[in-house]
Amino acid sequence: MLKIVNGQQVSDGAGVRLNRVIGTNSLDNANPFYLLDEFRSDKKEDYIAGFPMHPHRGIETITYMIEGNFIHRDSQGNEGSLKAGEVQWMTAGKGILHEEMPQMENGHLWGYQLWINLPSKLKMIEPKYRHIKKSEIPIVEKDGIQVKIIAGSFEEVQGAVVSSYPVDYLDVRLDKGSFDREAKETNIIYVHSGKVTVAAGDEQIEIEAGNLIVVEEASSFKVTGEKSGILYLGGTPIKEPVYRYGPFIMNTVDEIIQAVDDYNSSALDK
Repeated sequence: MLKIVNGQQVSDGAGVRLNRVIGTNSLDNANPFYLLDEFRSDKKEDYIAGFPMHPHRGIETITYMIEGNFIHRDSQGNEGSLKAGEVQWMTAGKGILHEEMPQMENGHLWGYQLWINLPSKLKMIEPKYRHIKKSEIPIVEKDGIQVKIIAGSFEEVQGAVVSSYPVDYLDVRLDKGSFDREAKETNIIYVHSGKVTVAAGDEQIEIEAGNLIVVEEASSFKVTGEKSGILYLGGTPIKEPVYRYGPFIMNTVDEIIQAVDDYNSSALDK
């Protein structure tokens, strides 16, 4: 089954304009993915306010920059300039505060923020920050297709990151090529450029940039397009209770209350 989810225009952080495709009324989550935002604009007023210092617990947050520059700082003392083509992969674990602020005052900014839930046994692990440079991310090219492997694998090539909870995160560019994939339990295709056709079983749907397709109950699927591009997210749902409050995703209400109390008492990242 193929399900289209339209992007929703929202404002987050200190006023950054976003296209939100996971974490909306139409698609609250695609377990284990609980948020996917695209920030993409030539107008500095859309992004200049950035994402000032804020907390997380119980998840991994991934920022993938395609164009532009961000500065990352966190309460563990990590700091880095996230440039075009680079990835910041942060395991919040038991708690961390971080900020992501634009390092540019003009120009085109284009990137993504993804949240991956963590299973209960990993929710309170020590925080970890990884800055993955463009040169570290493997790219596979073949027959009108280019695949940048951020996490997971493609054609037996392993991605740049081994995530705490296994997922696939691929940036696929199509030029009259075909992206063929064995389906996982959770399959997300976000079209970021042009338009593509997604086929699974007897179904086939054409979808334009800014929107997403969820592939369900299929053994495999195919994406075709010309001068187009997608993000592919694949994984296995975490079959545990989920309670979510803002930047915290935990398993019980009591754990959420504890996270809020810890943040208010400046103990979240201790």
